Amino acid sequence: MQFEKIVSKDNKLIKKIKKLVSSASYRREENAFVLEGLRLVLDAAKNGYAIETLVVSESFLEANGGLKEVQSSKQRVVLPDSLFKTLSDTVSPQGILCVCNMPKTILDPLKINKGKYLILENTQDPANLGAIARTAEALGIDGLIVSLKGCDPFSPKAQRAAMGALVRFPIYLSYDIIEDTRKLKDKGFSIYASVVSDADCEITKVSYDAPSAVIIGNEANGVTEQLKAVANSKITIPMSGRAESLNAAAAAAIIIWEMVK
Repeated sequence: MQFEKIVSKDNKLIKKIKKLVSSASYRREENAFVLEGLRLVLDAAKNGYAIETLVVSESFLEANGGLKEVQSSKQRVVLPDSLFKTLSDTVSPQGILCVCNMPKTILDPLKINKGKYLILENTQDPANLGAIARTAEALGIDGLIVSLKGCDPFSPKAQRAAMGALVRFPIYLSYDIIEDTRKLKDKGFSIYASVVSDADCEITKVSYDAPSAVIIGNEANGVTEQLKAVANSKITIPMSGRAESLNAAAAAAIIIWEMVK
């Protein structure tokens, strides 16, 4: 497939990509998102994502050719380097991005019967979300359940922080995290709420026999009282230092390690 050349910043596709990069609501409206960087583009292609448009800079195309690994893309576009930089969310872009269709990952608790999961309630920082996904994939739990009231896992910052984990690893999105967690509990999942204080026990004292799920709360406010009430018990990370709490991504990494060891 040949590359179509676009040189105008007022082109319809250019405007669409800029909006997909900046707006979570527009991503959901269009059922599409942007992945930037060679590694993420190749991960999407290898993992069955429907790539609508492949966009490269002139210098990238000159150095890398037609990128045969992404031949399935419906549209292939080349831009002057200066125009590509206006689309990029990074300081030093590699010169490649793609527009993908969003996967169908809305949580259906009725279809999850086993495994070990992390439930992210209202995570606000996309860097935390990306780091948690990367750790979860590396250590081998079965998936993340992410509240849509938190940050968007399809944002460029979350995708970069995850280094491909968010396109390789099972991520389930929940419109109603309290109700969905309750349904998982009713199916026999053991649900644990991670807390800083007033815990029932330490995370090291729990047997995470599947099926089970641990809730990580919002960075500022922790797990909500409503979701704590759904949990079977509240657990905490034992700490001997002066710090009152841990960063959400650091806490999640420790909890995931305990779940799988």
